[in-house]
Amino acid sequence: MAWVVLLRAVNVGGARRFQPSGLAKELTDLDVTGLGAAGTFVVRAPVTERALRRRIEQALPFGTEILVCPAKEIQELIRSDPFEKAPSGAKPYLSVLVAPSVVALSLPYHVPPAPDWDVQVQEVRGRYVLSVARRLTDRLTYPNPVVEKALHVGATTRGWATVLSIDERLRAS
Repeated sequence: MAWVVLLRAVNVGGARRFQPSGLAKELTDLDVTGLGAAGTFVVRAPVTERALRRRIEQALPFGTEILVCPAKEIQELIRSDPFEKAPSGAKPYLSVLVAPSVVALSLPYHVPPAPDWDVQVQEVRGRYVLSVARRLTDRLTYPNPVVEKALHVGATTRGWATVLSIDERLRAS
């Protein structure tokens, strides 16, 4: 079974810095590919989630939350084309929750409130949160803190372009 691994809160603001390519090299026997500096990896070797998590924990020079997702779940999200009707000019994002949320949002959820929103949470599918962000001022509001505050649980967020790159790596194997 292939996996997608997302590390939470690494290489952000100078904290928990590491070289993702170095981690991928340490795990070459697991056929690991790193995507970018945010701690996003595709694992294609047959390995259990528990063993994968243990190997990553041993290889990292610090502790962090490791989110391990079955690759097929990410690919199902992509195939559902969740942003087909995204507002014009909005950038799509996927957040993955570290634990189930007990909060039910009224969707779409806007921050700040509509119509002048920066972030719109469009859908929550279990541990996956689909949102869009648009720039109405000179700065873009990043969806991760919005998702965490609204759902009262930690998360890690990737732009949809990164998610599509994950799918490309999975299909290439």
